Amino acid sequence: MTQVLLRTDRAKPAARKAKASTDARQAEKERLKAELEVENTLGWLFHDIHRLLGKDFESRIAGLGLTRTQWRVLVTVERTEGGQTQTELADLTEIEKAPLGKTLDRLEAGGWIIRKDDPNDRRARRVYATAKIDKFFPQLAAAAKGTFARTLQGMRQGEVKDLIAQLQKLKRNLGGAED
Repeated sequence: MTQVLLRTDRAKPAARKAKASTDARQAEKERLKAELEVENTLGWLFHDIHRLLGKDFESRIAGLGLTRTQWRVLVTVERTEGGQTQTELADLTEIEKAPLGKTLDRLEAGGWIIRKDDPNDRRARRVYATAKIDKFFPQLAAAAKGTFARTLQGMRQGEVKDLIAQLQKLKRNLGGAED
């Protein structure tokens, strides 16, 4: 008597093998997730805190008519004492050159910045904050103070100083400059 194998009988070993492979991948994924728990938690905390700081600050300066990107660029220009090229600003703000150019156009049209030819490079222009920022600086400072008061609520001054020191250490570990 000849035994006839049905197609479903032949498929069972392949299905078991595929399931075992899927189970192994899932187990490896779970192992890696557990191994990276601290890294994952820190990464998302840094990301979320940055995003939430921006949203809170943006809500506080809504009356100035600046978008989050515009104030980020403007504060970078002011913080670095201006004189930055568009390429330097793109690196500092992590905004691509084309969108940054449009943001600079809007800031210039609003009287927030001016662009001047670079004295050392005919191809480049440097970006400077105008005196307009001085007029609104008290509002920007109050917004920043409000955002950080909310952020640091419940922390003692010593804890805040320790937090700053630890964050500066992380920055140095990643090759960031002191400022």
